[in-house]
Order: sequence, then C-alpha cells, then structure tokens
Amino acid sequence: MKENHLTQLAILEAKSATQMYGRDCRVVRWAFAYRRLRNKIWWQWRRKMMSCFLSAPQKDDRLHVLWHLRGGMGDVAAARLAVLAMRERLPDAVFYYYTDSPAAASAVFEENGQNIFLSSQEPAFYKYDLSFELCQSFRLMHANEKRLAALPADFLPLLEEMKKRQKLFSFFLDDSYLMEDLLGRYMYRQGLTRLDLQSYLSGLDFDTQATPALPVELTDENKLEKFGLKGKPYLTIHDGIDATFRLGGQRALKCWSVEKWKELVRQIKAQYPHIVVVQLGGKNSQKFDFADVSLVGQTALADLPALLQHSLLHIDGESGLVQLGRYLKTICVVLFGPTDKAYFSLAKNINLKAEKCGSCMWLLGPQWHTECRLGYGVCQNMQAISVAQVLDAVKTQLK
Repeated sequence: MKENHLTQLAILEAKSATQMYGRDCRVVRWAFAYRRLRNKIWWQWRRKMMSCFLSAPQKDDRLHVLWHLRGGMGDVAAARLAVLAMRERLPDAVFYYYTDSPAAASAVFEENGQNIFLSSQEPAFYKYDLSFELCQSFRLMHANEKRLAALPADFLPLLEEMKKRQKLFSFFLDDSYLMEDLLGRYMYRQGLTRLDLQSYLSGLDFDTQATPALPVELTDENKLEKFGLKGKPYLTIHDGIDATFRLGGQRALKCWSVEKWKELVRQIKAQYPHIVVVQLGGKNSQKFDFADVSLVGQTALADLPALLQHSLLHIDGESGLVQLGRYLKTICVVLFGPTDKAYFSLAKNINLKAEKCGSCMWLLGPQWHTECRLGYGVCQNMQAISVAQVLDAVKTQLK
C-alpha cells in the first residue's frame, strides 16, 4: 500500500477509534464504565443540590422549552433549522436559549415573548417542560411527561420516535462531551452532514438544505450607521475562529496566511478601488492594518447579520460567520483547510479546498485546531489555496 497523507490520517483515525472503544482492553472498558457511572452520580447529586436555589421558569398554560446550544457561533447558527422545525410543531411554546458562546442566540433569533435569552448561568434543564442539547447532535435531556400529556396527540408520537432514534446513538449521546469528536468523524466518513444527524435524531426530518431568512430586525441596514458603512459598497473578510477557542497564542490551522490576505486585499483594491474592504473578527482574529476598516473586537454578535447581509461579498475560512450566512443573501467565498468541504459547505457559496491531504478535524483531541497531525507547521490544504484562485472567485461575484 502506497503511503500518503490520506493513509496516515486513516491510521490516526483507526487509532482514535480503538482508544475510544477499548477493544480487548478491560482497563479502558472499565475506565469508560467508571466515567459513565461517575457522570450519572454527579448529575443526580448536582440536580438535587441545585434544586434548592435555582428557580424554574414561571409556569402557565404554555409549554416551556430549554435549548442548550453548545459550541460557537457557527454551531448556534446551524442549530437554527432544528429550532425552527420544532417551532412549527410547538407554535405556542416559550423557547429559552442558553448558549456556550455568550450572546450567540442574538445573531440568529429575535428576542420576544416566545424567545427568551438566558444569562451566562447554566440553567436547571430538568425544571423545564422540555430540554434539548444541540451541537453536532440533537439530544433530549428532559421531558415532563405530565405536562406533555396536555399537548396535541400528534406530538407524543414524535417524542417517542425521537427517543427511539437517540437510543440507537446512545453510545455517543450518553457522554456527548467525550464522544462528540468521534461522532463527527463517523458522520464525515458516512458522507453525511451535521444537519443530517440533527434532522434524524430530532425525529423532525427537516429539510437540511433550507435557508430561511433571518428576521428583518436583525438585518436592518440602519445598523450600519454606527460603523460608517450605510450606503457604501463594501465587502467583508474574516480571519480567525470562534472566540470560545483557547489558542494559547497559536495561529489556528483554519487561517490563511497573513501574506496571502495582504496580497488579495491589494489586488482587490487595485481592481475595485471604490469598494471598501471591512475586516470582521473577535479576540481570535489578527487585526489587519491593510484593511480599509477593521472592526475586529468592535462589534456585538447581534451586529453581524446586518454587516453580512449588506456586504457585496464575504471572504472567510470555514467559520461561524459562514454558517450565519446561510440565512442571508450574501455569497461567501470559503477557504477550507482541516475541515471537510462536503461536511460543512453550503451550496450557495463558492467553496475552495486544495485537497493536499484529508480532513483532520476531530482527530485525537481538540489540538487539531492548532497542530497539524501530519507534522506540518501550517495546514497544507489551506496554504495550497492561491491568491489567484480566491481573486477569481471574487471576480465572479463582483463582475
């Protein structure tokens, strides 16, 4: 067998799976059994103790549903389809949103009497009528059967189907924090996407290709006034990953080289001098002094829908802003590095990947964000994407 990058990654994947399953190793299997028992005891104890001082939502005739949307901005944006599908089944329910990335819900949902954003304090999921947890997967965390009995009869079969499907994936879902990476690799190897998984596990079987527009209040052009961009032709660029990741001063493998960004912006300005180049980003983005306007660290998440909606084009690595763009009219030019194009790409966008090696996302722990598993200092896929390729993609949208 000829050794190449794909072979090496396949070996790493097999090693990862073997470590997870603990085949022929009692110690590993005992360790997993201990972890699951510990988690069960811990959560039961924590639930009992926290119940003493955590309040429940004020109950009325409506159903009260908690959504724990884990991960970063992109994960929250992707989860919107599942939430909207559930809204169709529970039109009168009150939805509560708790997100790992603070204020992420404000970029994809409009807060009102039926959509309530929770603070940074983790809520007691068992005090709601229904509680769900989403990241890559979709997990039912709690169901108040007594309260649900009053719902229309067609919802209870949905709940039973949801439980049945999630039982099939219980190995992953029972300890989702540990198994999320392995589950992602499984889906990737099956040629499926995270939304395929959410659609199945929720029992809702929603359309994973849907692109429902955001509420107009979130994309209002008047929000651009405070940035001096209203009425101006501009495009946006973004170099970085979600602010929840701890990079320890390292540059993420998802990021294109600064030199290539600089040359791309120079050529865009040379051919389209009337277009303002605006850089977006948070604490994990390197500020570019060659952008016309840098908004790195200067925007709230709630500002992003309007900034992207009225941009002529958005250029980015695979990121949360691209996932948010699913619900906006703006086309994105997306540069894929360690993540898989088929797994994360949106059909509306221009998706670029050099395929110098495979997709190493989720291999052997979270270090894949900053450490090439093949030993390179930078992602070979990412750096093989040329300035000329990206510029050609830009031209197709700005012609």
